[in-house]
Amino acid sequence: MIQITAGLKKEWFFFWRSFRFIGMIITFLGCGLLYPLLSGMMNLMGEALELMPRAVLAAATAAGEMNAMDIMGMDDLDAIFGMFSGESGLYMSYSMSLSMFATGVIIMMILLVGTAGQEQKRRSIIMPQTAGLTPVGYVLPKFILYPPMIFITILLSAIAANAVCQAALSMSYSMETVLLTGTLSGVSAMFLVCLYMFLGISLAQPGLAVLYVIGGDMVFGLLLTLAFRIDKFTPWNLIGMSDSLLLNSADKTAIAITIAITLILCIVFMFATLFAMNAKRMDNTADEVY
Repeated sequence: MIQITAGLKKEWFFFWRSFRFIGMIITFLGCGLLYPLLSGMMNLMGEALELMPRAVLAAATAAGEMNAMDIMGMDDLDAIFGMFSGESGLYMSYSMSLSMFATGVIIMMILLVGTAGQEQKRRSIIMPQTAGLTPVGYVLPKFILYPPMIFITILLSAIAANAVCQAALSMSYSMETVLLTGTLSGVSAMFLVCLYMFLGISLAQPGLAVLYVIGGDMVFGLLLTLAFRIDKFTPWNLIGMSDSLLLNSADKTAIAITIAITLILCIVFMFATLFAMNAKRMDNTADEVY
């Protein structure tokens, strides 16, 4: 327990003093607020366009300053700007915010390279190990600190995105929907980060682990959804379930089971990482000479 506490302090100091904590907040807030702010700006532009009376356009056409194609173009612009307002604008803004969190997870994996195997690559873990640091004291603090921190940040970013939608579009989702969708996105991110730490620490190649996770996530996601038509009970279905929640067509029982399975897999990754570290642990004992 003492080693775990000391390990948590070490990881927190690394996370805070290297500005990775601030980088995490900026990353997920930026990903969450980008599309709501964009929709708000487009909505304002659409409202400004509507202030131009069609009579003015007709008069300009009669005077030869504009032709029918110009007016047709204005109608097309109305349709385009209409996508960023009302229920369609709300759905697009919030759903794209949830999708952008995946980009934030990739950035976070790059930021966590130093703690997800880089210590072994640089041999900076040898001295603590020979001084008595156990695999439990090395691995557990990483899994206890980083995945929950990312989950909380994504959940708060989802709430902030919904609040910006309310301010920009005068519409928002219910808090229950926001909490559920934010939880799904957060648990999906936890799964990817735990998988990343398992691969990075086990292989001592965190840079390659980023590529493995990104590639594996894309391949498995496509195989499960397109080839095998599996839309529940796997971590790769969590984002799709968020869309179902927004469209009021979600099976909440399946969502609860999928979240439970994903969290169990996160725990499996933690113990698998412990097993890998134990397998690589150095034996410093030597035969006694008489």
